[in-house]
Amino acid sequence: MVRQQEALYVNEYLRTFHPTALQWKRTRLGPLPQKELSQLYKVTLRYVDSIFLEDDVVHLLEAKLREQLRGIAQLELYRKLFRETPEFMELWDKKLKALLLVPNEKVEVKLMCAEKNIDYVVYHPDWLTLV
Repeated sequence: MVRQQEALYVNEYLRTFHPTALQWKRTRLGPLPQKELSQLYKVTLRYVDSIFLEDDVVHLLEAKLREQLRGIAQLELYRKLFRETPEFMELWDKKLKALLLVPNEKVEVKLMCAEKNIDYVVYHPDWLTLV
C-alpha cells in the first residue's frame, strides 16, 4: 500500500512541478547483470523512484513518506550508479542533482541533505494521509 501511495505521490509531484520534463519512473540503476548472475541480481538491483531531465540537468528523485533518513543513503548510492547505467550513457556528462521528496519537514534530515548536496523538497498534497 505504501509503495502505491508513494508512486501516486511522485506522479502528482512531477505532473504539478515538472510537467514538461523528460521523465523515467521506477528506474533501475547500475550496470547490467551478467546472464549467469541475473537471478542473483533480481534481489540486489536498485531502483530510483524517478529520473527527470529538465534544463539540461538530470534529477534523481527519491520519495519517502516515512523513513526520510533512508532516502539520503539511497540517493548517495544512486548518484554513483547513474553513471554506471548503460541506458543513460548519453546523459552521463550532464549535471546531476539528487532530490529527496517528503511530505513533512524534519529539520535534522533537511540539514543532513544540505551537507550532502541533496535537494530537500517538502510537498504535502491534500489527499495524502500518513498513518
